Amino acid sequence: MIDKTEETAGFINHCWLTILSESLLKEQSGLKYVSHMNDGNPYWYLWFTDCAGVYKCELLEARAVEGYDWLAEFAVKYYPRDTEAVYNGLSILEKACRAGNLFHTRPPDGPHGCQCHSLPDEHEAERFSELSHDTGAPSYQFNSTIPADFFYAGNMSVAFKKDIGSLIRVKSQTTWRVIFTEDYAIPSDNGTSSIMVKKGEVDRDYPGFVITRFFYNKFVRCWALFNKYTTQDEHTWKGEGILFKSDGQNLWPELSPDIQKIIAQTELRFRSENILPLLADEDMACMDSKIH
Repeated sequence: MIDKTEETAGFINHCWLTILSESLLKEQSGLKYVSHMNDGNPYWYLWFTDCAGVYKCELLEARAVEGYDWLAEFAVKYYPRDTEAVYNGLSILEKACRAGNLFHTRPPDGPHGCQCHSLPDEHEAERFSELSHDTGAPSYQFNSTIPADFFYAGNMSVAFKKDIGSLIRVKSQTTWRVIFTEDYAIPSDNGTSSIMVKKGEVDRDYPGFVITRFFYNKFVRCWALFNKYTTQDEHTWKGEGILFKSDGQNLWPELSPDIQKIIAQTELRFRSENILPLLADEDMACMDSKIH
């Protein structure tokens, strides 16, 4: 019996490579390159034509659930270029990580490098030319040394039912904000002076939903093209979000009226009369909903 994680990863790989192998689908989706990696969990780096940075979509879990063939849970991360506005929302340590040797990667970069896939054509020699300085993705060799919460933007889930459709959800916040509650010296690992942050300063203010929503929209587009779905419905829930406070060593959450938690959902179906089962989510409790 095929493991659901293996089945899901194979299905999604098939989607990406189908999109990249057909010129019209590639143009319609905006997908430029894909790199499939696996060093614990399957994950993909993705480059888009209208996006400067690189997305990481990590498959955390896939399992069978009632009413669907499988439900897959993903973490979405984004590695921005330092020229992007969202880069300024990264923490001090995330910026140092992004500017460091971990991201000095070029295609290809040895047997464990970032093997980017794209459509082979008469311009083969020009492929990846814009990535000649660096790919924007971290090195496979050092990927495991990056803290799990670095560059995190949100979560996405995909519930798939053969011959019926798919239910895709994204979950994030308007911002992932961290505020220091005490003065704190962030140590340097290169011999330079420590960076001092003051009590009340914001260390991280990453616009999670804007970042995650971009990827979610791209995934929905690719998934609909690949599966040839004809019907699409949208639904959104909004509620009070969470602010994180830190003393430099510990991190704890607090509800914040200035931050919104947002869940967006897309139903993709082959026919309008098809019905997809509801999927419960405790985060939707006490959230306002809106149908698009």
